[in-house]
Amino acid sequence: MIKRLLFAVCLFQAFLLSAQEKANPAEYSYSKTMKSQFVLQDDFSKFSNYWLLGIEENSWAESIEGGHLVFESLTNKPKEDLIPVIIDQNRSFEIETSIRFVEGQMDKGYGLQWGKAANPMKQYDFLLTGAGHFTIDKYTGEFKDYVPFTISPKVNRYTFNKLTIRKVADKYYFFLNENLVHTMPFEPFFGNLVGFQVAENSTIRVDHIDIAYLDKKEDAKSKVLIMDYKFDINTDKVSIGKPVTLTLNVRNVGDKDASALKINYKIPANIEVVEFKPVTSLKKGEEQLISLQFFANKSYADSIIPVKFEIAGADITNVNDMDLSVAIDQPVKIELDKAIAQTYSDFRGGNDPLKGLNVAQAMKSVEVGEYYGLIIGIDEYSGEWPALRNAVNDAKGVAELLTSKYTFTSLKAMYNKEATRDNILAEFERLMSTAKANDNVFIYYSGHGEYIENMDKGFWVPVDATGKSVSKYISNEDIRAFLSGIPSKHTLLVTDACFSGDIFRGKTMTIPYENSTKYYSKMYSLSSRKALTSGGVEPVMDKGKENHSVFAYYFLQALSTNSEKYIDAGQVFDNLKIPVVNNSMQTPAYSPIRNAGDEGGQFIFIAK
Repeated sequence: MIKRLLFAVCLFQAFLLSAQEKANPAEYSYSKTMKSQFVLQDDFSKFSNYWLLGIEENSWAESIEGGHLVFESLTNKPKEDLIPVIIDQNRSFEIETSIRFVEGQMDKGYGLQWGKAANPMKQYDFLLTGAGHFTIDKYTGEFKDYVPFTISPKVNRYTFNKLTIRKVADKYYFFLNENLVHTMPFEPFFGNLVGFQVAENSTIRVDHIDIAYLDKKEDAKSKVLIMDYKFDINTDKVSIGKPVTLTLNVRNVGDKDASALKINYKIPANIEVVEFKPVTSLKKGEEQLISLQFFANKSYADSIIPVKFEIAGADITNVNDMDLSVAIDQPVKIELDKAIAQTYSDFRGGNDPLKGLNVAQAMKSVEVGEYYGLIIGIDEYSGEWPALRNAVNDAKGVAELLTSKYTFTSLKAMYNKEATRDNILAEFERLMSTAKANDNVFIYYSGHGEYIENMDKGFWVPVDATGKSVSKYISNEDIRAFLSGIPSKHTLLVTDACFSGDIFRGKTMTIPYENSTKYYSKMYSLSSRKALTSGGVEPVMDKGKENHSVFAYYFLQALSTNSEKYIDAGQVFDNLKIPVVNNSMQTPAYSPIRNAGDEGGQFIFIAK
């Protein structure tokens, strides 16, 4: 009887210990069964969350390989990649990732950043070193250590390290490889950016990142987010006395109306405001535009104009996640900011972003115009320009695919001796007179390209350009002017030539695919003037796969393997950029064409 009683007491004590462990946030196992709602899940099995994949020469490289995000700094500065993740800070949540140091600076920090704002830059860090240290800190113009760099046997020097940040009630719990290493009071985020830092001249691998709530959803909240922005100026550069118009697209993606919004701007002295059109309320799901027109007067002496907004009357905003500053005597940042070009849905997992999208229904309400194509391919160069092997074959492959699989009203092809400077310009003029306001124009060029450094200009090289005189070339400035003059709804220029990237107005951009039936109709309704190039201001490869250049091969693959009724140019770019980077020394780019009238839309290929 006594033995049974002792056994029962021991069993009860074990139960109490287990229950206490589960109820204690300082125990790693606390959250095992409590993750009620994932805000972000990414195991890097595919590209799904807008990480900045690609290569920037002498700066950074980032790719997805074998289920890992591989991130490398190629310079003497640390690099970071962050995405916006909206976390309700009033709730309990957990951020967890697993990172491995591969090679590089053993005594420099790599790891996780969270709660980051872009303007001004403020952040929290949970970092490790290859030598076995860890630190927890925040940066607000200067660093404050919660835990200074500390050598620890808990750091794995040769394999992955699991970093866990847990917030329960008003307290933080930090775990390193499931060991509690620090606790402290919770501090509010500066912004909504979360991501990774790699040390200078170093490489890391990231196995996964998960962000989940540890409690039940609370009351409905308004969530007013800046979804994208656009700068407009009448000149190539920001100048003293010249007006700049900034337009913000704001949307309430929450589940409660924001009925008393107050949106204000903050600008320095000697910046004059011409006009400000605010928004005072946003119902749930509603989207509106805010515009601010301003200029710098003659007394403004700084080289940068910082522009900031404050949003009051909403439970959650992302107003600190982006840098809206412009530089005097520099082109404006017209492209979408990676940090905000997202739908900010509550759940950002790895599913197909177009799953369940009834795109056919979405396009029924849109009046689709005619499709015109111009295909140019040149192999047979002479004089100082060596012959190419695959340019004409690439162009013919594109022409055949477009006419057999996709809807094109008219397609003009020019190969070798037909592709003289005069003939190419004549075709541009024909498109200017033929295309109407609701039509679509596709132009593909495959041939030599040239870049004149002291002119800072890129050129196409027609077949009759036998020497190195620019008088026989076609400059990217001329191409841009013609494309601006073609009155089509959408114009897409695809170039597979060296040094074609300087036609852009900004950096390569990522266009999000919104999971709603409005996506294709919205992308078609907004005018677009975009270019997809095989590289930036760099040489590109003529040889490749199956008698095509590397770029052309994967461009054709993206279009030929598409099984949907519609595919837009942004999706084509997303399908080809990683394999092109992995199989060549070039980095494809996709962006609006500078000063050509792009409004944020997309060229859409329609299957027959």
